[in-house]
Amino acid sequence: MKKYLKSEAFTGLEAAIVLIAFVVVAAVFSYVVLGAGFFTTQKAQQVIYSGVQQASSNIIIIGEVYGNSTVNPPVIDSILFSIGLAAGGSSIDLNKTVFTYQNSTTLRTLDFASGNVSGLGPRCDSPGAVPPGPWQWCIVKAQNADTDSLLEKNEQFTIQANLQSDTAGGLPPSEDFTLTIRPDIGAALPIHKTAPGGLSAMNILY
Repeated sequence: MKKYLKSEAFTGLEAAIVLIAFVVVAAVFSYVVLGAGFFTTQKAQQVIYSGVQQASSNIIIIGEVYGNSTVNPPVIDSILFSIGLAAGGSSIDLNKTVFTYQNSTTLRTLDFASGNVSGLGPRCDSPGAVPPGPWQWCIVKAQNADTDSLLEKNEQFTIQANLQSDTAGGLPPSEDFTLTIRPDIGAALPIHKTAPGGLSAMNILY
């Protein structure tokens, strides 16, 4: 009888050790699985946020798009429009933004106005700045903005894009075009408009 009781006590101790070992292993495994799950979820959220940021444009057009005509025979030789940030959009560095113009006969990438004083970049609304030349663009007016080229919340930039080259160019009457704005972050914003059939010095593009 005494031998039987000793055997039972030893068996119970073994069972307790095995149970504790199982609990420890299960806890470690659960921690590893949960950690991997949290990491995967975090990475998935980052991918989703990055995808949304890349798929949606942060830029919006404010007001009308205008076309200026200063040549004879009349063609649209420059385009004026204002841009701002979409609601919740992140800031956009216009130094890293690409403007591309396309119509039925022309495909050009526009440079920002060259020859500006150091540090102005595409700003030509400050003293000493050079206005845009042929196939160039620049910021001709800024509202609620500081002196840099970073488009931030509540700021508004008026852009002038010149289409006229030294010898040819411009948008003829009734011709449509697309001016695409491609920031370094976020989707491109295409501006698709048509020149009116009869051109004056200042025209609203439809």
